[in-house]
Amino acid sequence: MKVCGIVDPAEIDTLSAHGVDLVGLWLAVPGGPHDLPPDRWRSLARRAADKDDGPRPVLVTFAKDPEFLREPLEAAPVQWVQLHGYPTPGNVRKVKAIGPHVRVIKVLHVRGGECVEASLIGSYEKAGADVFLFDVVTDDGRVGSTGQALDPAVVAPLLDKLTRPFLLAGGISDANRAEYESLAAHPLFLGVDVDTNARDAKGAISDERVGAITRVWKDGSANA
Repeated sequence: MKVCGIVDPAEIDTLSAHGVDLVGLWLAVPGGPHDLPPDRWRSLARRAADKDDGPRPVLVTFAKDPEFLREPLEAAPVQWVQLHGYPTPGNVRKVKAIGPHVRVIKVLHVRGGECVEASLIGSYEKAGADVFLFDVVTDDGRVGSTGQALDPAVVAPLLDKLTRPFLLAGGISDANRAEYESLAAHPLFLGVDVDTNARDAKGAISDERVGAITRVWKDGSANA
C-alpha cells in the first residue's frame, strides 16, 4: 500500500498507524498541489525514514535531469524514486546509477484506452526499473493524482510483458477492489497507490479513508 502526496508529519503518523508501506513525497512536480520545497521534502523524508514502523519514503518527481535527483537522494535516507512523465530508458539507467541503493518505480501511463509506453516496457526493465505503476492520463494530458479510474481491460494484456512487480493507481478505493480482482491475483501484483480517495472533502489525508482502503486492499477484508 502506497499513499501519495503527503505534506505534513501528522499524515505520516496516520499512514503508519494503518500499516501503509510507502509514502509518496512530491519534489519537482510543477503545478502539483502537493509539491514540496526541497527543505520540506527532506524533513518529511527523514521523518518517515526514522519511524521504525512507518512507511518508507518515495521521491515522486517529474524531473528529467537525473543529476537533479542526486542531492535529495544523498541528503535523506530515501531508496525509492517514482518517475512520472515520460523519461527515456536511458534516463532510468542514469537514475539507477546514482547509487546501488536506488530503486526505481517507473509509471506506465494509460491514456485513451492504451498504455503510452507499452512498446518500451522491455527497455525500461533492461535499464533497471524495479517496479512499474499503471496510472491514468486524463484526456487533457494531466498525469498523476487525477482520481480517474484505471481500466483493468487495458492493463491485463500487458502483464505478460512484465518480469517486474507492478502497482495499480487511478481511482483506487475501498469500493472497487472487485473490478481489479483479476489483476490483483497476478503473481507480479505488488499493491496499490492511492491519493485522491485517501482524502477528506477538504483534501487532507483522512484517517477514516486510509483505514477503509487499507482494510480492503492490504488486509483483504471490508469488515476488518
